[in-house]
Parts: sequence; C-alpha cells; structure tokens
Amino acid sequence: MSPGMRFFFSRVFPLIFVVAGAIVMLTGIRGILKARASVNWPTAPGTVLASSVERHVTSGSKGTRVTYHAGIRYEFRVNGATYDGTRVAYGDYGSGSTSHARRIVNRYPKGTPVTVHYMPGHPDECLLEPGLMGQSLVLPGAGLIFFVVGVLMAVYLPRSMMAQESAIRTAEEGGGYRGT
Repeated sequence: MSPGMRFFFSRVFPLIFVVAGAIVMLTGIRGILKARASVNWPTAPGTVLASSVERHVTSGSKGTRVTYHAGIRYEFRVNGATYDGTRVAYGDYGSGSTSHARRIVNRYPKGTPVTVHYMPGHPDECLLEPGLMGQSLVLPGAGLIFFVVGVLMAVYLPRSMMAQESAIRTAEEGGGYRGT
C-alpha cells in the first residue's frame, strides 16, 4: 500500500468518523437538553390546523427509500402574537411503515385543541409533548457509535497496517512471500 493510501486509511478515514460522530452526538445532546427543559416551559392553548401522514421519498445510490412522518401543524398565541409549530416531540422520526405516523396523527386530528409548550422568549421553538422521550436518544446514540468506531479505527488501523507490512517484509526477506 502506498504511503498516501496508508495515511488516508489510518488517519483521515477514522477522522471522518470521529468528526461526523461528534457533530451528530452534540446535535443529539442539544436536543436532549431542550427536551428535558421543555417540561418547565410555559404553555398556551392552541389548535391543530393540519394533521396527515406525510410520505417522503429519497433516492440515492442504494435505490429509493420511502419514509412516513406525522405532519402536524398547530397554531397558538403568546402575548397577542400568533405562532405556528410542527414539532410534536424532540426526537420525532420517520419510519418505513405508516403505523408510527398514523398513531401520532390519530392523537392530533385537525381541529383538536392542544396545549403547546414553548421556549420562554422564543415561542417559535415549541412542541406538543414535552420531556425526554426514548426517540430523543437515537441521534446522540448513533453519534456515539460513529465516534467510538472512529476512535477505535484511529488506534487499531495503524497498528494493523504496520503489523501486516512487517509480516510481508519478513516473508519477502525469507523468500516465503509470493505476492498476489
């Protein structure tokens, strides 16, 4: 393996995992902190304006992927100003099946009165279900996995590459290595 390839696979490739993992993990932790704080946010009465299962299609190198999300839009007033929101809870996610989105839509049909929790001083940051939900842990958990895998690669890939190269050199010097 050329020195450039060795450097890429032993240093750059793991660094990509570490950085991506850290960014995803920190974004998820920020969501967890907001989710925990949201239980103490002020509330305002609101009304569901729209409620439907939304279908999202994404295309990529592995083909087309369809996910379903609950499209909930609600309106509320704070200090005479009208705001609208779409977040049900922190950590909301889409699924390949309509069942999860359908359950949320069934809880919040159009026209339903709701209690909206909003961030003090920033009513545009709002949600219907405050607190830490299990789905809030998905993003930081995925980020942590990428981060740890990147660190492990950064530690073990260079060692493995050096051991492999040493074994090849030893075999070549002894005449036992024939290469492929």
